[in-house]
Amino acid sequence: MPRPNILWICTDQQRFDTLGCYGNPFVHTPHLDRLAQEGTRFDLAFSQSPVCTPSRAAFLTGRYPRTCLGRQNGADIPDREVLVTRLLAEAGYTCGLAGKLHLRACHPSHLGPGGIESRIDDGYAVFHWSHHNGPMRPAANEYWDWLAEQGLEFRNEPSGESRCISHAMTGETSQTAWCAAKFADFARAQAQTGQPWLFSVNLFDPHHSFDAPRAYLERYLPQLDDIPLPTRREGELADKPRWQRYDSERGGYGLERRLAWDAMTDRDRRLVRASYWAMCDLIDD
Repeated sequence: MPRPNILWICTDQQRFDTLGCYGNPFVHTPHLDRLAQEGTRFDLAFSQSPVCTPSRAAFLTGRYPRTCLGRQNGADIPDREVLVTRLLAEAGYTCGLAGKLHLRACHPSHLGPGGIESRIDDGYAVFHWSHHNGPMRPAANEYWDWLAEQGLEFRNEPSGESRCISHAMTGETSQTAWCAAKFADFARAQAQTGQPWLFSVNLFDPHHSFDAPRAYLERYLPQLDDIPLPTRREGELADKPRWQRYDSERGGYGLERRLAWDAMTDRDRRLVRASYWAMCDLIDD
């Protein structure tokens, strides 16, 4: 019996209820909904951590974050850890990746050769690394190189709708589109070899900042008032660390202080949710 090829689509910070198959009436996700209908939906699967590195370390090793030592962002899982992709490579699979991995620290002082994330023996023979879409700290980003080849550079423009959202690239020039293009190139090449493969499409979307392409957000604007506000309890932020709380006199704390609850209007909150859902629609496309 031929061994199946494996396409692993891994999005970043995507809640389960951003898909039509889980009852969301606003999003447009027909392709992902079809996969759920024709495949298996694991309704009782839980992430081992809400943070990038621990979650990724857990699902790639099959071990708890405290066991594989990927306990926080900025931590490096040890070289001794064995990823499922390495096991597949040892079994004769060609493994490839486009996008984010984030099993190691991505601060410039900790990057490996070429300015990309340092790697353990992860089994990936093809490795197109793009930790994120925009200009954050890592020194290299193959997605930016792809844009440069087309005479483009990454941009993230303010939105006239709210200061809490922005608009990055078009759907066709987004990092999500780049990841899909890299997979298509890989699949065509592997079809000539007859060897089984695994490919990890590791999209940065719908990770904040909330920067859906303008055309994707516009679909939500006519129904903006119908979008429910986030559920919250009065006083729930009172015991949060100081840097997570907005202080109107001092202007706020933390990287995302403009997204602090007390700094946003109800329209801002609905637009953030709409932009987030629009990024999920882009993924489905």
